[in-house]
Amino acid sequence: MIKHQIKSSHIFQSFAIIALGLSLALRSQPALGAEKVKLIYGPFNGRISVASLEKYATTGEMTREFRLYSKFVDRETLAQLRYWLGNRFESDRVEMYRFSKTPEGEKFFQDLGTVIKTHPQRNGFYAIRSALIGAADKPNNSDGWTIIEAMHNFPTEDLQINTKDLFKLQKFWSDNQSDYQAALKIFRYKENN
Repeated sequence: MIKHQIKSSHIFQSFAIIALGLSLALRSQPALGAEKVKLIYGPFNGRISVASLEKYATTGEMTREFRLYSKFVDRETLAQLRYWLGNRFESDRVEMYRFSKTPEGEKFFQDLGTVIKTHPQRNGFYAIRSALIGAADKPNNSDGWTIIEAMHNFPTEDLQINTKDLFKLQKFWSDNQSDYQAALKIFRYKENN
């Protein structure tokens, strides 16, 4: 029971990192998904390629462009970012789709969509849901999906994130874990990671 509570707390603390990873898509080609990402960290704005993030997630190596941006983030956040970008999640597309149609799932994606937007005046709900369902579109016997794969499935060219609101949302999720039990089940990660 204690181990489950620790994992649940860690997962909710890391939802902000997941959201950051998902929110990084800025420019995309409709058939290929995100190629560049926009990082907004307080007054800092910058663009970085998904390939650089993917390399960091898989090998820990920072490309030249990634090193430039990493100077604005502490080591713990970088370690969490690497972990969550490369972490494999078990849920499949049917589970993700069904979750998105529940009241809890709709609220979860709507809340996330207030932070991850495709347009300044538009909630990112549909783009986030589409990217996650697309990434989870694997056979049940697959090795799961990653946030990087979700970025490759993002359906829009423009994406914006408000980091201040992202961290408020992460705190809200952490403080209200009992209201997000279905989200914990959907965003379960593979134990062998």
